[in-house]
Amino acid sequence: MINKKNTGRMKLSIIIIIIIIIFLLDIVGSVSAQQDPMFTQYMHNPVLINPAYAGSRGTLNAVMMNRQQWVGIDGAPKTMTLSINSPFINYNVGIGFSLLYDQIGPTKQVGVYTDYAYHLKVATKVKLAFGIKGGFNMYDINTLNLRGSQDEDNPKVEKMYLPNFGMGSYLYSNRFYLGLSIPKMLQNNLSDNKNTLLNKEERHYYFTGGLVVNIVENVKFKPSFTFRMVQGAPLSSEFSGAFLFNDRLWLGGMYRYTEALGAMVKFDISSQLGLGYAYDMTLSRLGNYNQGTHEIYISYDIDFRNKKILSPRYF
Repeated sequence: MINKKNTGRMKLSIIIIIIIIIFLLDIVGSVSAQQDPMFTQYMHNPVLINPAYAGSRGTLNAVMMNRQQWVGIDGAPKTMTLSINSPFINYNVGIGFSLLYDQIGPTKQVGVYTDYAYHLKVATKVKLAFGIKGGFNMYDINTLNLRGSQDEDNPKVEKMYLPNFGMGSYLYSNRFYLGLSIPKMLQNNLSDNKNTLLNKEERHYYFTGGLVVNIVENVKFKPSFTFRMVQGAPLSSEFSGAFLFNDRLWLGGMYRYTEALGAMVKFDISSQLGLGYAYDMTLSRLGNYNQGTHEIYISYDIDFRNKKILSPRYF
């Protein structure tokens, strides 16, 4: 039973989330463009964009993802990531670590970040977490390839090490979740020694959510969404849905508004090991020049409390 104290906390949490949503919608203007890499299977690795997720699974969770975008186009994005997160100190605190490698044409980006989250119980089986992340991005920009010139006066390779931090909130239970996050708060300048690559790191704002509902015996349905906002680019909205069969096999699809249509499959080999694959088909005219996007996902859970790991884990 939910008492008055828990009801008050729940209402306060909802009010906070609504205020943050209004704030995010209000501040998005038009200056630059999208920079952070995207994944189709974000819902299986939320800590990559939201530090408040760290520790929410109740286990040490390690996730590896590899995304090959727009196969067949030279210089197309290639992204790999390793994320590890775990509860800590009586399971009210979560910690995490993320390593990201992203390459687009002549530009390479390596990000190294740590996460900290604190989890509050706001109602029966419902928690609200707040998180921060801190680290740095290393950019390796090969301007020689861009210019096609051997001019010694121009820098061949420009490397920049830029510190940054982010924050997020995460309201969740074992049946639903809502998340708000800004993975990078600082808008660091991106330019070479000659100031010929004027740009800056733009803030990306994420609003995510999902739930699980029972359909029939041994069949569940999990719809989810991701809204991504960044200055100078249209609102990116992504909707996905997956059916869970016998608490093992996930089969679903994804639609990214005007951009891509995809299919996803995930199989929980055991209560600890899960494998996933997603394929995106480009809907714009760019789709005529590539063979789609492939994404592979591997997840592994360890419970140091020597208890049986809950299977399946929906979020």
